[in-house]
Amino acid sequence: MGSYRVLVVDDDDSVNNLIVSLFVKYGHSCEVAKDGTEALEKFKKNSFDSAVIDIVMPHMDGITLTNELVNLYPNLPVMIMTGHADEQSAGSALAAGAREFIKKPFSIDEFILRFDKMMRERKGEEALLALSLTDELTDLYNRRRFFVLAEQYLKVAIRAKKRSLLLYIDMDDLKWINDHHGHNEGDQALLALASILKKTFRESDIIGRIGGDEFVVLLESTDQNEEMLRTRLYENIRDYNTKVSQDYKLSISVGAAHFDPEYPISIDQLVSQGDALMYAQKRERKEKESRPGVRNGQEDFST
Repeated sequence: MGSYRVLVVDDDDSVNNLIVSLFVKYGHSCEVAKDGTEALEKFKKNSFDSAVIDIVMPHMDGITLTNELVNLYPNLPVMIMTGHADEQSAGSALAAGAREFIKKPFSIDEFILRFDKMMRERKGEEALLALSLTDELTDLYNRRRFFVLAEQYLKVAIRAKKRSLLLYIDMDDLKWINDHHGHNEGDQALLALASILKKTFRESDIIGRIGGDEFVVLLESTDQNEEMLRTRLYENIRDYNTKVSQDYKLSISVGAAHFDPEYPISIDQLVSQGDALMYAQKRERKEKESRPGVRNGQEDFST
């Protein structure tokens, strides 16, 4: 069982003291609230991994509090405690969004087993959610998650009147690498590029892999940062190529599409613009190649 930060909500000091001592024994940290109103205030000021809540309390009962908390924090694991033995209390608790229900008086073993089960189930849900939202190879956002996050990002950009920049990045010659060195080497090249993108951009920027060799980055745009970011990206790729001994160079083509909040377009349109600009750059560079038989990956990708 991991270490969690738990809010215990009960107007009975003896119950609070018992549960806090139990959680501390198992390595968890706790705070206590005497009623629902105090509990909501504590949630506003602090972050909790779960809550253990009594049903009968002054000012705001446990069912109402659970409802409020689950509306505010949909994934919060809540365990309800009650001195009532009727099935209606359990049904009300679960209907409000509680994940576990335990009747007083309870044994220490039962309490810990139920809490542990609740938290393990939540961890499992988080792991499955992460798998469904991230690219299996690179651990970047997958196509579906990128489009969801990007759509939300652009809505905020419109309200804040902030310009945004989308970089559509295609890794050159992935097929050549796969054909000549095998798909495992191709995967290593993709991982290297993903690592470079994480190094180049900020955590607040949205980075996704939306195709086999296609990546996108969405970020706030200023007059200064586009050229600076392009330069940093190219420098990071050059640095990688100088350190790695192989018979090809990591190379990219990039299309930069701008989002103007005064003239908004959809994320699909923005991605399409970036895609078209990337292919235009790829075609232009191929036309510049002067030596027959030399692959793009061996040329200077910054030109």
